[in-house]
Amino acid sequence: MNDRCLHAVALGLMVCAWFAADRASAYCQMTTQGGTQIGTSECNEDGAPLVWSNPCLSYAIDYRGSDWMDFADVEAAVDASFETWEKADCGNGSTPNLIFKPSITPSECQRPEYNTTGNVNTIAFLNPWEDPCPDEDDPAYDPMALAVTIVWHNQQTGEILDADIMINDQRATRTSAGGPYANCPDEGCPPGNPGDADLASIVTHEAGHFIGIGHCDPSLPSCVEATMFAVAERTSVEKRTLAQDDRDAVCAIYPPGSLTESCNAIPMGGLQLNCETTDSGNPIACNPTGSVSSGSGCSAAQAPGDTRVTLLLALLGLTVLWRRSGQRDARS
Repeated sequence: MNDRCLHAVALGLMVCAWFAADRASAYCQMTTQGGTQIGTSECNEDGAPLVWSNPCLSYAIDYRGSDWMDFADVEAAVDASFETWEKADCGNGSTPNLIFKPSITPSECQRPEYNTTGNVNTIAFLNPWEDPCPDEDDPAYDPMALAVTIVWHNQQTGEILDADIMINDQRATRTSAGGPYANCPDEGCPPGNPGDADLASIVTHEAGHFIGIGHCDPSLPSCVEATMFAVAERTSVEKRTLAQDDRDAVCAIYPPGSLTESCNAIPMGGLQLNCETTDSGNPIACNPTGSVSSGSGCSAAQAPGDTRVTLLLALLGLTVLWRRSGQRDARS
């Protein structure tokens, strides 16, 4: 069921490859051969740039939520984070050709995976901070990573097929990242030991990876203020707001177009909210068909395995309910 014969790149405030179009901009676009960027190291321009061919996208938050916040507060932070990218100012009142439709029904999926039979772009909080379906060739999630975003894509074309955000829900210590998390006030959360981390800032950064944007080039002044800069204070709310470099990135990769709210946000292969158990309640095994490693957390030093496929899946004609700004709308 889980087809991992696809190249996957894991990011958590970390992985990118250089988008070679404009050296005046600091932003990076991930590529098929970009490998793993550690922290503020350079991006790599090799390979095809990663992009969603259908930028009408859904996501679902795992029903278990976070140990640190009420589920409704988690939803509010996540929805606001994706909406920040969707409503980016591309000039003359235009916005990116990008629409996000959050699912009304939470996911039951704490695994990063891409399947041929159904998918969900899941957002899950993990405690313990480890891949529930590890591959022996994959590096472990870095203990200093607040989050990891796994982007599944076609290794030949760069088409993104699925993206999953895993958030470190353990308590932060001197030697590891994690919670507590909060929706901080506009001036940021008060300092503490460790002090609340602003969830919306973290997810806004990860949502950039979700759509194929890596870390900006820290050698350029425009990067330092950007949401996609690799460094941030945990109590700061600055990454909630896109800087010009972030807007340049999303508007170049998804230039204003003709998407409307009636667009089809069903994932590749159809929507499958539960990746852990069958309809009869039996557990779904990890990687039953074999796997290729994905990368790991924000300080990972290894690139994922290199495989190539040309698998193309049609979206299924299903009707799905999506959430939007606190309202429940029926959309297909």
